[in-house]
Amino acid sequence: MAESNSLDEMTGFFKQSRVLWAIRSISALIIGLIVLFWPQATISVLATLLGIFFVILGVIRIVQGLVDKDITGGAKAANIIIGGLVFAAGIIVIRNPFETAVFVVLLVGVSLIFEGIATLIDTARGNGSGLSIVLGILIALAGVLVILFADGVTVAYAVFFGITLIVVGILDLIHLLTVSRTLKSARA
Repeated sequence: MAESNSLDEMTGFFKQSRVLWAIRSISALIIGLIVLFWPQATISVLATLLGIFFVILGVIRIVQGLVDKDITGGAKAANIIIGGLVFAAGIIVIRNPFETAVFVVLLVGVSLIFEGIATLIDTARGNGSGLSIVLGILIALAGVLVILFADGVTVAYAVFFGITLIVVGILDLIHLLTVSRTLKSARA
């Protein structure tokens, strides 16, 4: 009897959530396909939305610095300056969305180079082995390659993200169908 109640509860929950589950799965598939077929445009749209968000954030900071009675002196000035910088960053991103994304990828490349060098320095100080030397060189080399092919790497990140969403959407739909079949066969 308790098993039947548990099955009824699972079936009821599944019936309530399956539409949302299907929407999530199909959304992942559609967005994944859009990103996969138009990676550069997708990057530009997302960067532009981020730029708009920065502009709004900057305006809010500036207004807060000008009108907030609870802050004074340095805090007022900091809000106005930070707001101005965030606002300016937003305008730059809006005017150059893909280039901004490439710039972020360049920062990743530089970070990889520094991490590789830091790994080599740690190894030289006795905090590693031959494997650490290889790892440091590979990390730094990856950073150099990211910098040399930043445009392509930016698009590759988007393509990878699109493929990931497609796979997640397909697996999610398969899971949805599997749960549906399992519950149907358990009821029979």
